[in-house]
Amino acid sequence: MDFSGAGITYLLLIIPTLFALSVVGQGAVKVNRDEKDGKLILGLGIVFLVLILLAHFFFIK
Repeated sequence: MDFSGAGITYLLLIIPTLFALSVVGQGAVKVNRDEKDGKLILGLGIVFLVLILLAHFFFIK
């Protein structure tokens, strides 16, 4: 399967990256407010960003 097309790149990278960045931002706000689940949300957002990066290297490059 050819994953180098612009549409697939948009679906696999841009949309999930924007979602992960919003999760990281929400986690950062919660950490700043000293809420107890802030570190968890921040960590999950970072893990999601790493998964997107791995998908880019394994499937698109």
